[in-house]
Amino acid sequence: MFSHFTLGSNDLKRSERFYDAVMASLCQTLIAGDPNDSYLMFAPADQRYPHLFVCRPFDGLPATWSNGFHIAFNAPDKETVDQFHTAAMAAGGYDEGAPGIRPDYDQDYYGAYVRDPDGNKLQAVCYTAGRRAGSTGDVVSHITIGHADLERERAFYSAILTALGIAELPEEGDDESTAFGLTGFDLPVLYLQPAFDGRPATWGNGTHTAFAAPSRAAVNRFHAAGLAHGGVCDGAPGLRPQYSQHYYAAYLRDAVGNKLQAVCRNPE
Repeated sequence: MFSHFTLGSNDLKRSERFYDAVMASLCQTLIAGDPNDSYLMFAPADQRYPHLFVCRPFDGLPATWSNGFHIAFNAPDKETVDQFHTAAMAAGGYDEGAPGIRPDYDQDYYGAYVRDPDGNKLQAVCYTAGRRAGSTGDVVSHITIGHADLERERAFYSAILTALGIAELPEEGDDESTAFGLTGFDLPVLYLQPAFDGRPATWGNGTHTAFAAPSRAAVNRFHAAGLAHGGVCDGAPGLRPQYSQHYYAAYLRDAVGNKLQAVCRNPE
């Protein structure tokens, strides 16, 4: 479901120290890039998706964190959640919620929340009773994206994600939020919801979410559906050989300004 995520950094050497420690707690390592190349890429040892990129924003402006956006990594046990939180605090992160059960979400939901030195919000969560994980759900449990108008954003996301085979999950939503995922699986999930602090949702400079597309035609449908439902083009469908030979992608912005991508790496 997810291909990769990017988070902005204003000091990549500082980010490298932080993410080396935090991602190691999740059995992920730096597999490409260095601070002098303007990006870092972290992934599991077998390099399965999704990957996490930490980079300087492409527009050359300072990185900013997105209010309403966060990535929740799927942890195998409570000890990993504890290690994630401890590693983040020791490496210059900020506490956003100590490890513990969150019964508001579920009786077996054991999570911890942190912010990196640039303010990007991260979480590790263990479901002690287990969950059915679909594609990429064993690495990332869920993400949240902030919205300013639920019905407008529901129509937009339903259109672009349907093009990629991702469905709305009505049972996961409420009066203020909705969710999308893979039919027949509990994870991963994308939640659209208001920002937790009650302030307006904002996009982050350097932040974006990339979805895996099954074909180039699906990338085209994703982009067309986004434009038809109020999205803004941030890069038309096409090959991006600077990333890899068959990297076919398109980019959109939602009404808040959150940057989204669909990418297919298969030959035509």
